[in-house]
Amino acid sequence: MSRFGVRFTPRYGVLAAIFLLLAALATVILFAFDPCHYSFYPVCILHQTTGLYCPGCGSLRAIHQLLHGHLAAAFHFNALLVLSLPVLAWFLIRLALRTSNHEPGSVSFRPSLLWCALAVVLAFGIVRNLPFAARAGLTP
Repeated sequence: MSRFGVRFTPRYGVLAAIFLLLAALATVILFAFDPCHYSFYPVCILHQTTGLYCPGCGSLRAIHQLLHGHLAAAFHFNALLVLSLPVLAWFLIRLALRTSNHEPGSVSFRPSLLWCALAVVLAFGIVRNLPFAARAGLTP
C-alpha cells in the first residue's frame, strides 16, 4: 500500500453508517431548499472578500440542479464538479465491489495522480476568473 492509501476495515462500519445518514440528510435539505433562495447555506469567503471565484464556487447550486435533473444548469454553476462526478462514482463503485467480495478495501492514489488533480483544480480556478470566462459560461 502506498503512503496515500487508506485501508477500510469492519470497524469503520458504524462510522460509514453515520456518514451515509448525514449525507442523506444533507441531500434531502439541498434538494428541498434552493441555495439561490435561502441564506442559511455557507458562503465562499474568497468570493465574498475578493470577488474572485474559487474552484468550489457554485458547487451547492450545481448539486441542487443535479438533484433536480438539470445537467446543463449544474454545468453552468460548476463545470469541474459535474465533470468530476463520474470519476468519484468510479472510485466508490470500485471500493464497494472490493468490500462486497470480502477483499481488503483499500483506495490508494499515486502521487502523480494527486498532483494532476491539484493542477486541474488550480487551472480551473484561474480560468474561471479570466475576462472571457463569463461569456464561456464558466462563472456561476
